[in-house]
Amino acid sequence: MKQEPKGLIYTIMVGDQPIVALEASGREAGQLCKEEWFKSELAALKSDGEPACGSAFRLRARPATEEERRRYREGYKNAKATDLTLMYLIQLDDP
Repeated sequence: MKQEPKGLIYTIMVGDQPIVALEASGREAGQLCKEEWFKSELAALKSDGEPACGSAFRLRARPATEEERRRYREGYKNAKATDLTLMYLIQLDDP
């Protein structure tokens, strides 16, 4: 089991929808929004049959709300150890 996250929690927004929370600095979270691999991953994921992120949507990072931080901490406890733990805030369709 992993320890509690120690850094700040940020939320990545797609348009006005909070999609994913992660532990990062503001700079790291902002940079993730520009990464092509991340955009491709979001475009490949589906929620209610729709892509989690369309190509026309702008990604942006903001500090997580208390509820988003709570959901991240809860999921983080059961996540596998990786350098970057992403906690999706939307219901993803089965692959």
